[in-house]
Amino acid sequence: MKKTTMLLSATMAMALLAAGCSGGNGNGNGGGNEGAAGNSDTGKENAAGSGGEASKEPFTIKMALMAGPKTPDSWAEKALEGELEKSMGRKVDVQPIFLPDWSELNTKINLLMSAKDTRPGILWTGDTKEYTKWVDAGIAQDVTPSLQKYGKEILDYYRKDTLFYHWDKSGKIFRIPGDVPEASYMTTIVRKDWLDKLGLQPPKTLDEYIEVIRAFASGDPDGNGKKDTYGISGDNYYRSLAPFFYAYGLDVENFVKNADGSIQFGALDPKVKDVLKLLSELYKEGVMDPRMTTSANNDDNKVNDIYASGKVGSFYRWVDYFNPGNSVNMSFKKLNPSGEYISIAPIQGPDGFSSDLPDPGIGWCYLVVTDATDVDSAVQVLNTMATPEVFKKITFGNEGEHYTMENGIFTPTIQPEEGSKLGFGNFGWYIQRKDAANIKNTPEVTKMFEDKIATSQPMRDKIVVFKAIDRPEWDRYSADVKKVRDELFWGIITGKTPLDSFDKWPAQYEKLGGKKIDEEAAGLFEKQQAEHVEYDKWYEANITPYK
Repeated sequence: MKKTTMLLSATMAMALLAAGCSGGNGNGNGGGNEGAAGNSDTGKENAAGSGGEASKEPFTIKMALMAGPKTPDSWAEKALEGELEKSMGRKVDVQPIFLPDWSELNTKINLLMSAKDTRPGILWTGDTKEYTKWVDAGIAQDVTPSLQKYGKEILDYYRKDTLFYHWDKSGKIFRIPGDVPEASYMTTIVRKDWLDKLGLQPPKTLDEYIEVIRAFASGDPDGNGKKDTYGISGDNYYRSLAPFFYAYGLDVENFVKNADGSIQFGALDPKVKDVLKLLSELYKEGVMDPRMTTSANNDDNKVNDIYASGKVGSFYRWVDYFNPGNSVNMSFKKLNPSGEYISIAPIQGPDGFSSDLPDPGIGWCYLVVTDATDVDSAVQVLNTMATPEVFKKITFGNEGEHYTMENGIFTPTIQPEEGSKLGFGNFGWYIQRKDAANIKNTPEVTKMFEDKIATSQPMRDKIVVFKAIDRPEWDRYSADVKKVRDELFWGIITGKTPLDSFDKWPAQYEKLGGKKIDEEAAGLFEKQQAEHVEYDKWYEANITPYK
């Protein structure tokens, strides 16, 4: 899952939407809008809501798209144009620009953005350092005034904290998150049928959880008389070990806040050694699936196959697995008709702390309104796409024609190949809704996502998410730091490295550039805290009245 992997990075780049730029410094004033690219008469005012009555002139909008089957002239495209014509009261021509695969993505985006006549009106972009250059050059427009006039659906959808990470300290918004994950999207999963067979209750504490997964590995829960089951499995990311690290309030991939208000790279916390000791014991006992420890197991498809096989009792994995139509869930039920996985509350550690994995609170991809179009009209397009009904239509089609809903269960009535031909998903990652509008989620799964807003809050309060795009010291040294950390941690877990080697880790970190990383992080965090104070005032004045 390319998307999910990107969103776990606390150093992801940003790229936001904008309205009304005035020139080379990116500090737009909402004036000087030019006609939309592709309009038959670009010399005419084509802005809707520019102080007078909304324009009724035909409007053409070029949109860079990365998601979906990338089907040209699709049913979804025509359906979107029809919805836009109704909401905007004018003829709208949507002209998709389909972006290439990930390996060529940034090259293509840079080419598109190099000249005004090739720039899309709305750019979809992911991890790029070019964003600040677009702002400085006046290519990215400030969208704040247009969001105030036409962006209520967008403003209502995104949380205040989410918008902070996409807000410029100048008091403008130059980028809008295209896709922000659910507040928490992973959960502790255990085999309910194995618990019942072994006479065990769903675990709540770390001690209880360890007892359960040990029993899953040694108690022959599948009844075949062989020792061929594991207590826990997952991919080769630390997220799969969240029930252990998070029970101690630890995150080894991010900076975390200390009780005294300082921040520290989480992998340096002395309590990490306790968790590594525990994991090494479970690995030695055969409780932990050895496939977790190899980078070859970073492929989601491989982990999905392990999940479906029914030979593992617990995972820290996706909430989406609990949708009946989820392909992994369906494969598991096919292979294990009487098997049942359940989601349990996050595991409580020795001090009673517990938390699910929080989202980073920041978009992993972004939408930028360029100087090639009129901002008011572009925001109207995005706001219409963000409405639940339009989002459902361009994502899933029409109820009764392309899918049915019975007792809250979404069931497609067409094959995936036909959905691709119809263009379903082409407009994905454009204000990608993760609430009840995402009808493929059952009501139960939607509630699970909602509940995890609270269960992930404890670690959200501890993890530092950096707003700054530019972190030169981190960029310079982090690859070596993470390489040494991973070799050390996984070496200890697998028994190849002595546990006491952890004691040398802080000195190794400093030698690898850790001091400069820490100084940079502390400065950015202090600056960010000050910006948040100003943002709170700005938000109350510029956003709250328009929600």
